[in-house]
Amino acid sequence: MFIFKVAISLLLLFPISAYASDPVVNIDGLNEEQTRNVRGFLSLTQEPCNAPNWRIRKLLEKSDKDIGKALRALGYYRPIIEKNLSFADDCWQADYAITAGEPVRVTTLSVHIEGEAKEERVFQKLLANLPIKTGDILNHAQYEKIKKDLNSLALEHGFLKHKLTKKSLRVNPSSHSASIELFMDSGPRHYFGDIIIEQDILDPDFVKRFIQAKTNAPYSSKKLAKTYNSLAESIYFRSVEVRPEIDETESLHVPVNIILLPENRHDYSLGIGYDTDIGPLASAGYRNRRINREGHHFSFDLNVSPLLSSAEASYIIPFTEPRTDNISIGLGYKYEQPDTFESESAKLSLQYQHVYDTGWKQTLFLDLSREDFTISDVSRTTNLLVPGGRWRFTQSDNPLRPTSGYHLNLSLSGSVEPVISDVSFVQATLSGKLIAPLPWSARLISRANFGATLTNDFDRLPASFRFYAGGTETIRGYEYKKVGPIDDKGNVIGGKLLSVASIEYEQFISDTWGVAAFLDGGNAYNPDDITIKYGSGLGVRWVSPIGPVRLDFAVPLSESDSSFQIHFAAGAQL
Repeated sequence: MFIFKVAISLLLLFPISAYASDPVVNIDGLNEEQTRNVRGFLSLTQEPCNAPNWRIRKLLEKSDKDIGKALRALGYYRPIIEKNLSFADDCWQADYAITAGEPVRVTTLSVHIEGEAKEERVFQKLLANLPIKTGDILNHAQYEKIKKDLNSLALEHGFLKHKLTKKSLRVNPSSHSASIELFMDSGPRHYFGDIIIEQDILDPDFVKRFIQAKTNAPYSSKKLAKTYNSLAESIYFRSVEVRPEIDETESLHVPVNIILLPENRHDYSLGIGYDTDIGPLASAGYRNRRINREGHHFSFDLNVSPLLSSAEASYIIPFTEPRTDNISIGLGYKYEQPDTFESESAKLSLQYQHVYDTGWKQTLFLDLSREDFTISDVSRTTNLLVPGGRWRFTQSDNPLRPTSGYHLNLSLSGSVEPVISDVSFVQATLSGKLIAPLPWSARLISRANFGATLTNDFDRLPASFRFYAGGTETIRGYEYKKVGPIDDKGNVIGGKLLSVASIEYEQFISDTWGVAAFLDGGNAYNPDDITIKYGSGLGVRWVSPIGPVRLDFAVPLSESDSSFQIHFAAGAQL
């Protein structure tokens, strides 16, 4: 625990040292929103310590105008500004005392829609929920938002010839009043005309399943965007162009041309790498994107390492909605040999995958497997027929290096002994990760993994269905899958339960380099013997040209066969 405390203390020095030489600009007298806006407008805040004195003085003189613009945007037209500038040997400091004054309030607000859109519920809802109301402090951003919302909603619902016939914002600073008038003439609603799809690699009826726009349906820019995304995110096309031919509109019907260029049918991949849990790693992959014109595709992946090797082939059949649904038939082989067990398994799998509108990804499966395994010098063979499901959800502000987001993963599976299976069990797992932003380009990363198994014969439960801890994804500082319940010989045999949690402070000291300190804890265990183990350490973070890279140096804080472990990982954390 002492090492972890030292690590955190060292990391907390980084933001102090990194920002100690920055100029200081103090702004007093304003609320948080006003202060934030003023800082955003002040040109002075962009200058470094070593900027020429004459430039800093010139920008200080100009800052009254910057502050005036910033506060007018929030409805304050007559601020009182006091300012002071001082120079030290190595930097400068600016101090502002600002009184925003009495705000300008909206005394007249008139937003009207004429034309066919007037009776549409979405437009009525917009008018009923305007961001500005009579009596509110004038906010220019909210005024611009009303105009933007009117325009975007009109385009989204097919009113392509709409016009803002009047857009007026009058401000009287003397009376602290403002008048807003916005009139929109929606014009007639437009409709989709002929949908022409240019491609010759897939059955036209199959491609139409990706198309959200339908002939004679109301024109919608949103449906065109969804059509583009559906096609672009599929595996079949390297180029997608969705082009509404506005100039060729006839009788309010807009034809749409969709031009699709195919991806290569065959795709091959080779790779080599190193994983601190399983050692040197070689991989190979093959994908056939178009087995036939109905969109069936095939993939094969091979991974080879000293501790874990696998091969998996999948034949995927798009379902009724190929954007969100597919059925796959898979055949897999896995060989795993950490220090605690040896396992060789083959599996035949049938899966149905569905993506919900909420973003949740569901996989329902039925696996038929045979596993030969050796644990603590006892060898067994177990056959299983396992139905189950997995559910996954991810949300983040950046897919590559998120500063805020979370991930959830749930699974439920089981087997019944009389039906092909040699053992009955029910197993549930839950894992999650949360990333929260902190000041000074820092992040707080927490994760937790839980698992539980009920079985009538634990000795016959294969190694792949037992819980182990240790390694990069569970408790750093311990060897891969070398932590868990032990038998009377002192050998780790895996457990029925798993509880692991981790908290990590990550501080970036440049755009691409950062450091981290972490504490992991938990174990794999059985109900009659619960022991928690801890590991902590320091890490280096690098945002490389091919993605984020993490290198951790960890020590066990509980009893362990090793005194030190290095953990390497690459890729996004959510």
